[in-house]
Amino acid sequence: MLKKAIIIAIILSSLKFYSFAFLPEVLIKVSEWLGIGLILVFTIVYVVYGREKPVRKNFIIPIILILFSVLLSMFGSYLFHDQSFALTAYAQRAMYLYMLYFLLHLMKVEGLFIIRTFVVLALIYMGIYIVQYVLYPIQITTTKMFIDRGTLRIFLSGAGYLVIAYFIWLYMLFRNYRLRYALFLLISLGIFVMMGTRQVLASMLLLTMLFIFQSKVIKSRLLLIVLIGFAVIPIYFLFQNIILSMFEVTQQQSRNLEGSIRVKAAMFFLTKFYPNELAYFIGHGNAGPSLYGLRLARYAEEYGYYLSDIGLIGEYVEYGVMYVIGVFIILFKVLKTSLPENLMFIKYNFLGILLTLVTGGGAFGSGSNIIIICLLLYLVDLYISDKHSFDNVLAGSAVTGKTYYLNTRVSEQLSNKS
Repeated sequence: MLKKAIIIAIILSSLKFYSFAFLPEVLIKVSEWLGIGLILVFTIVYVVYGREKPVRKNFIIPIILILFSVLLSMFGSYLFHDQSFALTAYAQRAMYLYMLYFLLHLMKVEGLFIIRTFVVLALIYMGIYIVQYVLYPIQITTTKMFIDRGTLRIFLSGAGYLVIAYFIWLYMLFRNYRLRYALFLLISLGIFVMMGTRQVLASMLLLTMLFIFQSKVIKSRLLLIVLIGFAVIPIYFLFQNIILSMFEVTQQQSRNLEGSIRVKAAMFFLTKFYPNELAYFIGHGNAGPSLYGLRLARYAEEYGYYLSDIGLIGEYVEYGVMYVIGVFIILFKVLKTSLPENLMFIKYNFLGILLTLVTGGGAFGSGSNIIIICLLLYLVDLYISDKHSFDNVLAGSAVTGKTYYLNTRVSEQLSNKS
């Protein structure tokens, strides 16, 4: 029970407790440090007192590369922008959450608990998003939100959990044919449309088609495509204004690709922003409340250049070459690992990251996404260590996992008798 409480607390702190308006502001501000503190404290506790049999860490090299690149980048911010080590250490606090990967191995957290947590957090995210959408301009959360592209765009932390749960529900729908999974999928698609983010919506639709043609649980793909067509029609008419608005923006930007603000930002940060060749290796570090931070704010205000808009390119500018190498090692190792279909949501998540690698907000550099990455990599490690450990996961309910517990207890009893 303690293990589960620790993991939930770390996850909620990375989500800044959803920035609920009724929570004290001081709690929101210290939330990320709370998660880091929990990871450090319990890592020490489990190193000293832990007796769990270790599972091989297949991603230890890229995780160490990423953490080491964060350390090197602190010298970049000091040498190139005269920002103190203390300010840089504060600014890049989210990156320390990668240490969760080691804590998960020390605690030997159950894989099923992590999967159930993904689903529960996705349901919570859906509830908060819909309630906030309906109640606006009344704000139940202080997260960034504004009206654009014909919709209220709410940048609520935790969308990554909804993406993962979407593919879990997609698998469960065609394994068990339960109506609730179809309902969850339709609501998820509705939220992806309401976000007004073209790359997210396009990625989810593309990956859904990939699931259809690769899945072994689907017997008739033609029937499935027809059913999806009937499901998409009401989605289109319900959110027609939003979809048409996103389509118009895409048309306008496609006429002038070289004039795209993201292309301009990428070219600027990869050329004019660099003071010397060393910066290409160690990066510039994360900007804090300093002259360096004010400089980046001026670029954003005057030219619309945001590091957060150019995905991995922006993270490379901050953390350097070793960071990028670590990211590509993780992507390569996960995507080449052969996973059973009930764990394919892991691959779909990383495929989604790959599709938006240089156009998104940087999946490997934000606190909530870092937690998700660590949890998914840990699940891959568990599967590699024991190919049968997830045989019955999602065979019953994705939330209760009753079938899993029953079969696990039976197999344990048989192994003890033998």
